Amino acid sequence: MNSNRSIGTKIREWARRYLPCEIAGTTCEMGGAAIAYAATGSVAAAAVVATVGASVGYYAAAYLTAVRTAYRAQPSSSRLRRGLVANGRALRSIAIEFGPAEVVDSLIIRPLAFYFGPILFGGLAAGWIFAKLVADVGFYVLTIFSYERFTGLLVVRRSEAVRHEPAASVAAA
Repeated sequence: MNSNRSIGTKIREWARRYLPCEIAGTTCEMGGAAIAYAATGSVAAAAVVATVGASVGYYAAAYLTAVRTAYRAQPSSSRLRRGLVANGRALRSIAIEFGPAEVVDSLIIRPLAFYFGPILFGGLAAGWIFAKLVADVGFYVLTIFSYERFTGLLVVRRSEAVRHEPAASVAAA
């Protein structure tokens, strides 16, 4: 990690980067879990739908932000070329930044937390809140590590990139 930035600066940067994705993911996660449970009465089904919903909402927001940022960073060329390059960079960025965290989160942490949370707390609401918090801690520890370690390979807003990389690296990203 770049030690030139204070922890407060890092937290604000991470919040700007991840909060919109988190809002979209949480909405799909909790809404999907509630609908699945209401339809099936199964905590296991709700856990699976919560996991899928969290990923769909989160990555839809992350992808749209990354494509928009990459598109704006492209030099003037045809719209098709700019769009293709922006999509490629956005997909690469998402895979690098979120890939390892998503595998661990979606296959292990989140489904188990959403299944066992209600059992441990004796109720769906408290169990799912607990599950969400546990899963998010695991996810963000891994995601922030990837973000801080591999920023030069990611699509980041210019204001974020300038703090991480020299100008020559930002232009090449």
